Amino acid sequence: MSMRLAIIISSRLGWPVLQDLTAQGVVAGVAVPASGRDESAELGELLAQGGTTPQWLTQAGLADELTAWVAELQPTAVLVLMFPWRIPAAVLSLPPQGFINFHFAALPGYRGPEPTFWQISRGEAAGAVTAHRMEAGFDTGPVLVATPVPIGPHDTHGIHRAQLAMAAVGVGRQLLAGLRGETPLPDQPQDEAAARYWPRPALADLCIDWQAPAETISRLVRAANPWNRGALATVRGQPLRVLSVLVRPGTVPAPPGTIVLAAPDQGLLVTCGAGQLLQLDIVALDEGYFTGAQLAGMGVQAGEVLGSLLQTPAPQPA
Repeated sequence: MSMRLAIIISSRLGWPVLQDLTAQGVVAGVAVPASGRDESAELGELLAQGGTTPQWLTQAGLADELTAWVAELQPTAVLVLMFPWRIPAAVLSLPPQGFINFHFAALPGYRGPEPTFWQISRGEAAGAVTAHRMEAGFDTGPVLVATPVPIGPHDTHGIHRAQLAMAAVGVGRQLLAGLRGETPLPDQPQDEAAARYWPRPALADLCIDWQAPAETISRLVRAANPWNRGALATVRGQPLRVLSVLVRPGTVPAPPGTIVLAAPDQGLLVTCGAGQLLQLDIVALDEGYFTGAQLAGMGVQAGEVLGSLLQTPAPQPA
């Protein structure tokens, strides 16, 4: 069966699968949102360097632009590799196989624009790449292909995204075989009773609560690295971004957020909930990125208390 796919892409997450499909000769055209974001501009440049002139889509004219684009290309299906705007429902049925979205998380439990953060911060053992038919609602529609992608105990947001991007290549190949009729596509309806939509993380979601267990804080730090430049806290009332930590054994009877060890040759230990210990390995200040040991060498001392951006500055010892 002859196959023509139109591709809409707005994230580098979709670049490996786009390259793979292009190499197979099935890509009829590529569109990119004119969103003003650096990532869209970079994708446009990459496409141009490879000899592809992208179709630029605007939010205001989206319905008319997509209708004309589909009519010109006559694709079998339109694959969506991340997109910032809702695609009008009337457009979704124009290609014979409709619009198919690549969602970089498990469905229906992790709908929304930033599922990787929530999956890591909530301690999920795996994410997924899910290809599903698009309907009017965000991330709704029958699932065609779903491939789990493990989340390792030390995986950051960036590491997991890289793994998702490569896993999407296999999902694209399975989907292509199904669209060609070579293998069955299940068209499995999503279980709405199990569905949950996760919004973009707000400030409160990104701030460290030093009263939380050490493992909970560790997951938050990994979930916020690198896209938010780490989880948020304060030191001496100034913003502190925490990018890498290590849960240490043992407990110390000190208030949460208390620095109990600060030594240039040993590092920096902070208490969390129930006196659990967290080693700060990499942090960021306005002055740059530092190890915990470097922070100690800059004068941060045992007995100081790290705070939260959502609270008044923590009292410091006299």
